[in-house]
Amino acid sequence: MGFFISDVILSRAVFAVGAAVFVYGFTLNEGNFLALVWAMIFLLTNLGVIWLTLQRRNAVPLSDEAKALAKEMPQFSKKDFARLMQICDWQTLEAEQKLTEQGAPVETLYYIVTGGATVAKNDKSIEVGADLLIGEISLTQKVPATATVHAHKGSVLVAWPVKKLNKLLKRKSLKAGFDALLSHDLAEKLAADELRDQD
Repeated sequence: MGFFISDVILSRAVFAVGAAVFVYGFTLNEGNFLALVWAMIFLLTNLGVIWLTLQRRNAVPLSDEAKALAKEMPQFSKKDFARLMQICDWQTLEAEQKLTEQGAPVETLYYIVTGGATVAKNDKSIEVGADLLIGEISLTQKVPATATVHAHKGSVLVAWPVKKLNKLLKRKSLKAGFDALLSHDLAEKLAADELRDQD
């Protein structure tokens, strides 16, 4: 009967139910043990196909902006990057916006996609550009913001709520990718500092 059903999930469910009925019948009466083994394999295989199909159907396709950002974050697998995108918020600033305040708790991690920001610390300020994380020290070291950061008008940001991000980072693969991103981000900032010192 399953061969005449076009929907993959429904047809697999029909096969799975048939296998389950066979297994249940075997537990009530003695039968062919080899047939039972094959029925179990058939049942588990169909359940696996149903699960994979549901996963694909429920996956949210990435926007063009997210696809472009994925190229800037090769540290993550496609699945892990998609998970990051599910909990983030894209922002295009119509006015200057304060992202962090020195000494205050950080509730959001930011990534500057385009544009820039002014970073002020202890009465000194510098200008930074795109492709940088803001708030990463507070996130990783569990400390208040080390600087006050104002993103420029027109900047495009990706924002992750820290609480949701911390839950997501319990995944080993995602944590490894995030640590690699932090290392890259730190290297970029150190290189920028050296250039400023030379000026």
